[in-house]
Amino acid sequence: MTRPSDIKPREDEQRGTTYEDYVIGDTLPPLRFTVTPEIMQEYASVVDGSASGYDVGPRKAALPSVLQVYFMAVLYSKYPPQQGGVMGANQFRFFEPIWADESIDIIGTGRIEKKFVKRSKRYVSFSADFKDTKGRLIAQALNVSHFPE
Repeated sequence: MTRPSDIKPREDEQRGTTYEDYVIGDTLPPLRFTVTPEIMQEYASVVDGSASGYDVGPRKAALPSVLQVYFMAVLYSKYPPQQGGVMGANQFRFFEPIWADESIDIIGTGRIEKKFVKRSKRYVSFSADFKDTKGRLIAQALNVSHFPE
């Protein structure tokens, strides 16, 4: 079982990444973690979801958004968090279910997509792919965050 706090650095542990540090097109290293039924149930209870999951044929699938708690860790694996960052938008696309009754090993990879200034605020956009260890694409995500100067 991998808790998000096990792989996500805290904002005060090291120098945070500044806007200038982000490199458009830079790839983020693979981040491996395990999502267990216990994590899925804990996540469901926090977001008022069904702890037993939802029906996909004869099986129960976990809330696919459970991957969201690992999303920023993909970015932070190379670009440590800067205190005061604000998420502007997230988009997720889900391709394969995460079964509620079994653990799954996930590999998250990512890429810095773009940097831009809007209304005098600096934004960074990055994408992430989440695959199982067999290479099946489970989900894709895109984030836009504002980071202080």
